[in-house]
Amino acid sequence: MEIKSRAVANWLIFFSSVLFTTSTLATQTIADLVERMPLLAKQLSYSGVFSYEAADIQRSVRVSHLVEDGIVSQRISYLDGISKDQLHQIALNKCLTTGHPRPQPRDYYRFQALGDYRVAGRNAIKVQVLPIDNLRYGHLYGIDQQTGLMLQSILISQSGRPLENLKYIDIAIDQNYQSHSTAENQPVDDSDCPSEMAGSDTRVQQWRVEWMPPGFVRVAENNLEGGKISLTYSDGISVFSVLIDGSPSSEYPELVARVGPTQMAVTNYTYEGKSYQIVVSAEMPRVTVNQIALSVRPPADQESLSNDS
Repeated sequence: MEIKSRAVANWLIFFSSVLFTTSTLATQTIADLVERMPLLAKQLSYSGVFSYEAADIQRSVRVSHLVEDGIVSQRISYLDGISKDQLHQIALNKCLTTGHPRPQPRDYYRFQALGDYRVAGRNAIKVQVLPIDNLRYGHLYGIDQQTGLMLQSILISQSGRPLENLKYIDIAIDQNYQSHSTAENQPVDDSDCPSEMAGSDTRVQQWRVEWMPPGFVRVAENNLEGGKISLTYSDGISVFSVLIDGSPSSEYPELVARVGPTQMAVTNYTYEGKSYQIVVSAEMPRVTVNQIALSVRPPADQESLSNDS
């Protein structure tokens, strides 16, 4: 089973932004460092190979991450299974000002430094982040002590079982990499950045989630091809996405499924005589994902939610 390239790319871009020096580790709490992770600039160039394990999935992936002239160029190559080689480019300044509220993860997680260890031949600090409720999963991070780059990420279930493990087995940081040969003619990908949802149908744009675990806020929204709308929510640690498809080819049965550690809930909704398919996906417990999906409503139905649930 293939790892979705977009999910892998997002993981790498997100964690490449976790930059702090050894002195920063001494002057800030672990919670401070984790809260800043999504907000820091993605400034570091590196290249390496990481392993990915989840359920019956085991893959090895080579990545090169180059920052040059304000553009992040990232190439991902799968070293086993089906051959894939993909390039993403994202402007560093595209997502700095979103207008969205900032998540406050320290209110919903416990943060603890567990000591030093080594990852990919580098000295790292082990950081545990556990939720205070049973609505989301915990995480165990390995953070490079010299640069602050995330070298390992383990997703932890409610029972403490590892669900997913991404770990560098070889990495070189701050090297003088050559530009990607196809980078010059590639369009900059800003699809992961929040948009203003420009368009005429504002009522459809205002679809929203009426129930979610405490601490989650909307951090992005995008218009996609075919009239689809994508909404992204985060509590600063965990993320879930909502896809609203106003032009489904057919009505799919409602279901909750799992792909590796990712739970996916599909529901159908009729609004003003039109059918919509709603898909919620997240690395969160099944009950949480299903409840989120059942609470997605268009603006006209906000007040009727309590009667429908």
